[in-house]
Amino acid sequence: MTDITNDAELVAYIEQARADAVHAFDTLRANGTLSASLTFHISHRIPGTDHLLAIRFPGGLARDQAPKISVASFAENSGLILHESRLEADTVIHVHTAWLSAWSLAHKEFPILYVAAARHLLARTIPNHLERTRSVLEVIGERLDKHPELAPPPALLESNGGANFWGKGILKTSETILFVEEAARFQAIAEQIGGAQVYTPGALELQWKRTGLLEQAKNYEG
Repeated sequence: MTDITNDAELVAYIEQARADAVHAFDTLRANGTLSASLTFHISHRIPGTDHLLAIRFPGGLARDQAPKISVASFAENSGLILHESRLEADTVIHVHTAWLSAWSLAHKEFPILYVAAARHLLARTIPNHLERTRSVLEVIGERLDKHPELAPPPALLESNGGANFWGKGILKTSETILFVEEAARFQAIAEQIGGAQVYTPGALELQWKRTGLLEQAKNYEG
């Protein structure tokens, strides 16, 4: 469904989005991607409408982890990351994950050096939002202005906290979280044996060829 034309379709769309969100939350919780706080908050623009869908999981020690659903005006929420059209995103997820949060705490960008994540992404690094007095939208917009030769990142680390991920659809964006957190975990383990190394020649091209991103990758620098 790409356009909502009546209330029945809207209700059905929201119910499907809720089901996708619960599936993503349960999966990421079960496989250890989410941190102990279970922080996982979704903002999703419903296509063809001005509706902004918010799906909030209580997290922590809540006995019932059923999410709260609310709908607001997309246009009236002008500070959202989703207003940055160059990202081509309709979903933002604020999440806390154990291994990636370590990079946030270290005030470092996260280099993507794990093929399971790299094959799905053109960006090579995830920046860190150090100037917290500035909005995420402002920081990302400035990065895109200054570095048009680089592929837009799929996320922004939240210094001393979690991260904001964006993409197309709730499940696809959640999958990016899974892959990037897995990369952060394995790269941390690799530090004990000399550190994660950069890709050997041709390795990235092979990965992008497998996922159909090779032609797009040619538009950006490494």
